[in-house]
Amino acid sequence: MEPPLSDGEVDFLWWFIQGSLMDADVRARLYLHWGLCARHSLAFFVVESSFRPHLIHGCTILYKELMRRAAKHLCGEGFHSLIPDRLAAHFLRTSGPCHICDLGYGPASPGNAPRERLEQGRDMSSAIRFASENLVGWQPYVCGTCAANGSPTLCRPHLISAMEADAGRSAAAQRGAVMDIASHMDRFDHSFFWEQRGTDTAEDRGALIAAIGWCSGWKNLLEGPLRDLAARPATGTAGAATGGSTGRGPNAQEDALPERPPTEDTGGSHGR
Repeated sequence: MEPPLSDGEVDFLWWFIQGSLMDADVRARLYLHWGLCARHSLAFFVVESSFRPHLIHGCTILYKELMRRAAKHLCGEGFHSLIPDRLAAHFLRTSGPCHICDLGYGPASPGNAPRERLEQGRDMSSAIRFASENLVGWQPYVCGTCAANGSPTLCRPHLISAMEADAGRSAAAQRGAVMDIASHMDRFDHSFFWEQRGTDTAEDRGALIAAIGWCSGWKNLLEGPLRDLAARPATGTAGAATGGSTGRGPNAQEDALPERPPTEDTGGSHGR
């Protein structure tokens, strides 16, 4: 099991979730590595969910775009239909270091932040609650190799290994899962728009965990916030636009926010 997050990692990620993802150079480095390493992809999710349990938007933006990219490489349609499956593995490999590791942050990194912030950043309770309430969205996509449970589903790193071993034939078997995760991530991201608030389902929200696991592998997730959840039967109705013990998803904020009066659509960007 990975050691706890260091003071430096928590402090860095606290600043990172304030908007570093919107920096073009940072975004490019994240794309080269298919997100972050296994340790820091989990850390990103844990820290953001601990400080913003109802607005895990940074992770959502990043992994929506990565899964959309993966779906394009594996879809077998259009331009990508001309690329043999055995070559698709090339596009799935990382081509750069983990952004956070490359900056020198690791298990022993010191940090200068208030003790309360450091303790909250390490607290996995919000991440565990999010995973528990949205089991139906990630359980079907757990990599069988990472979990050693015999499931044929594979994460990106293990899919690459399988494609190298069988000349790319594994790609077709994983295509549906990747397309499903990408589709749910699109819907989850879209639910952060005011006009679409409350439209996200447990499947959409859980797809965030599925996307993190697919991109970076499931081992750290299964040893961390998912440790007691992976084998638990999913409860609730898949596809219902509700979630959590309150019967609302994390973006369904009708109780907390007043209704916005209708405005004329002038054709401009809706923003976020």
